[in-house]
Amino acid sequence: MLQDKYFHNQAMQRNGAIAPEKPQKFLGLKWKVLLLSSLILIAIVVSFTGITYLSLMDDFESQRNAQHQRYAKEVEGLIDQVSINLHQLAGLIPFLEGMDKSLLSGNKEYVTQAFDPYWSPLQLNKGIELLRFYDSSNQQLAGWGTSQPNTYDALMSAWVHEVNAQEKPMSHLSCPTSCMQFAVAPLLVEGNNVGVIVIGTPLVDVILGFKDISGADIALLVREKGDLPESNKVKIANWDVTLAAHSREMNITVLDEVAANYPDLESLEEGILVSWHDRHLQIKPLFLERMAVSEDGARFMVVTDITSTIRTIHSSTQQNMIIGVVGLIFSEILLFIILTKPLSRLKHIVFTLPLLARSSFKNFRLELRSAGQKRWMKDEIDLLDETAVALSHQLEKLEDQVADRTRILASKMDELSKERDFINNLLDIAQVIVITQKADGEILTLNAYGETLIQYTEKELQGTPFLHLLALDGNLHDLPVHLEEVRCQRRDQLRHEANVVCKDASIRNILWLHSRLTRHSEDDPAMLSVGLDMTEHKRAEGRLAWLADHDPLTDLFNRRRFQEELEQMLNLAARYGYSGALLFFDLDQFKYINDTSGHQAGDALLKMVARLLLGNIRSVDILGRLGGDEFAVILPQTTAEGAIEVAKNTLASLNQGKITINGRTHKASASVGIALFPEHGSNVHDLLAAADLAMYQAKEAGRGGWHLFSDEEKTRERMHTLVYWKEKIEYALSHERFLFYFQPIMHVRRRTIDHYEVLLRMIDNDGTVLAPQFFIPAAEQTGLIHAIDHMVLRKSIAQSAEIQRAGQCIRFSINLSAHAFHDPELLPILKDAFAEYGADPSNFMFEITETAALEDLPAARELMEMIKKLGCSFTLDDFGVGFSSFYYIRQLPIDVVKIDGSFIRNLADSPDDQILVQALCDVARGFGKKTTAEFVENAATFSILEKMQIDYAQGFLIGTPSPAYDTSFSDFAKM
Repeated sequence: MLQDKYFHNQAMQRNGAIAPEKPQKFLGLKWKVLLLSSLILIAIVVSFTGITYLSLMDDFESQRNAQHQRYAKEVEGLIDQVSINLHQLAGLIPFLEGMDKSLLSGNKEYVTQAFDPYWSPLQLNKGIELLRFYDSSNQQLAGWGTSQPNTYDALMSAWVHEVNAQEKPMSHLSCPTSCMQFAVAPLLVEGNNVGVIVIGTPLVDVILGFKDISGADIALLVREKGDLPESNKVKIANWDVTLAAHSREMNITVLDEVAANYPDLESLEEGILVSWHDRHLQIKPLFLERMAVSEDGARFMVVTDITSTIRTIHSSTQQNMIIGVVGLIFSEILLFIILTKPLSRLKHIVFTLPLLARSSFKNFRLELRSAGQKRWMKDEIDLLDETAVALSHQLEKLEDQVADRTRILASKMDELSKERDFINNLLDIAQVIVITQKADGEILTLNAYGETLIQYTEKELQGTPFLHLLALDGNLHDLPVHLEEVRCQRRDQLRHEANVVCKDASIRNILWLHSRLTRHSEDDPAMLSVGLDMTEHKRAEGRLAWLADHDPLTDLFNRRRFQEELEQMLNLAARYGYSGALLFFDLDQFKYINDTSGHQAGDALLKMVARLLLGNIRSVDILGRLGGDEFAVILPQTTAEGAIEVAKNTLASLNQGKITINGRTHKASASVGIALFPEHGSNVHDLLAAADLAMYQAKEAGRGGWHLFSDEEKTRERMHTLVYWKEKIEYALSHERFLFYFQPIMHVRRRTIDHYEVLLRMIDNDGTVLAPQFFIPAAEQTGLIHAIDHMVLRKSIAQSAEIQRAGQCIRFSINLSAHAFHDPELLPILKDAFAEYGADPSNFMFEITETAALEDLPAARELMEMIKKLGCSFTLDDFGVGFSSFYYIRQLPIDVVKIDGSFIRNLADSPDDQILVQALCDVARGFGKKTTAEFVENAATFSILEKMQIDYAQGFLIGTPSPAYDTSFSDFAKM
């Protein structure tokens, strides 16, 4: 506010409107930017310098740690080398002149006399400080070298006992007063152990060698013990240690000063940095594994000169700081130069803007004279100038409009009143419950729909707590707390479901949405509650859930739920060790009832069968409809005899049931397959397969009977084979694993390819192409043959349509299975496929065998005539095999007969076959049918057929079957 006043006064002063007064404190944007940027740059420079310094120190520390580890390895290596040298020396001593005889004698004087000449050279040249000879009885024979009394005697005695016992050399490092490396080795003379030699040398060579290798100073500290005599070594009192050995260049005064500042020697484990006469030193103990297990308290202390590294780090840090400060100063100067002119223009605009608040639009535009100036390149401030001028025009126009709109405000109030009435009416007619609540949770208002639904009036509910309407259960125990959170503005919305108790005590399921309302007074509502009636929706959900597990026609369990129940029953049987049975029912002649009396009769029969089955089973038994005319019953805790008894009683009851539809009476009959668990299967898949196979065996033995699954090898093998091929066929159908092959059929007289026979193959999992004889029998027994027929028809029709659109006219001959004439979906699928793909039906011939029409000749003839009306034609396959072929050629609407290949294969060499084929041709020609000869494999056979005026020829001579992707569908094939 002070700044606005200041801007306003400045502008008025320019116009001479008011007398100048003392301005308020003001800091320009330019200086604020410079100050803030300076602080940011300073923080960046300081942070960068600090991070760089810390990074350099971390790297330095890492390098020092790695170097310290190398120091430890070097010292260990030097000690190991000393030990190796001592053992080599111990091995050479028995070979010195006179030593072998003296050692064998075991006489102390002989040993002393023999070795005494060698002691001085060893002491001077090898640095040996102590040497002892012991016999095999652990008694000392001779000794050289001086040491404090009892310093090493007890230790050497223990070592000698151990080496004499094991006859193995040993190495020891002992530091009671000064560290010495000992080698204890057995004395072998002429292959016999005559005693032990102990050789000891101080670690002076290790100290000197370390200095030569690493360049760092090292000292050996040994802790003084009260029971040892005073030595002439240098002592460091604060650490209670003696300086046993050290590098020649080491300054002992440094260790004294460090000990004074760090009296606890253990505090130096991580190492310290000290300054000493303009030098930087790192002092750190060097721990060795062989000293860690020693009780002597000896340790090495390494002093490393790191002056050059520390100075380099300090120099780098100072350099970074100087570069940062110079960059800061340069950036500030550059930023000041860049911001001066634009911010001056911006300041002018800011000081002029208060004129808009005074409605001095013309004065404002005069002050912004720069807005009309043209610049060769505009920036944001130029746009701000132009926008401010445009804003002044707009505000001036709006100010004029405000006066006009004020006059019509009164009329608008009437419109608002009407809108309020509209909203109130909308709330009343909305198909949701609308309730407003006070801050204490009491109901304030209720809309008309809510009154109708819950049968309470608004007046009856006013002042009643909202929770009293609900039927609270265990799931809603937190609801009062959540509602209070909405009313107290701790949450905006709450969504939940709850049952509402209506006035007539009925229950309705309501989905509630509670929203917090903005309050301007204590009497205003605090929360809006909108309820959507979900009662019918919940009922529909319940019905759908029921339908997911039940068959809607018979109210029995469907296949999915039945399999779940069967799996649970199998698990219980396995857990508690009891047995049970599965009965698989398949109605006999059910398709015939559907075809003759319609699906209404079939549905009535299924309902009756369901009632009869329920009447013949126990309450603990489980009944389900698996689909179509298949039912199944689970009999827990029963035997084979019990299951057979239930099957017999059920079949007898079914035989008594009958229905009459449209004047026709139909009786119920079924074939029952029985499988026991766990004897015949421990899982749902195997048990259903066993019961299904048993049912098929019951049908083969005669309808209306039962069959108990057998564990005989042939039956078991047959079941597994059927299950195996059923799974393969289902997988092939769902994953497009079927493949079409096409074999050309030639018009003999024209010698051109007239049409192609469509042959089906199946691709196995390993890529093997399987012929129909491998999977068609299993498909027929498992009921999958219809699905294969449908797939072949649809794909063949689609292929023909594609060829037809490419401008070619190719006819296909398709084999129909014997089961196709019992498929009510065959004709509708043909019609739909021809309509969908736009293929010409006259391009299709269907091959049938006499077996296909044998079961129901009238029905087969009727279906064939309906297919012929579409424009298709028929071929009778295997013509001449039986005399019944002549009957079918007269009874069925056949266009072409295909002479069986057994008559054609040896035609050129068999006069009898020539006579028979000629007769078959004459008979077919007499009925007006064309003829096809298959298995034409050589030119001689083709020549004879041509003389017999056979119409079509098929065989390897004409062309071998080839996959669809390799078939060119050539119009002509020359001989």
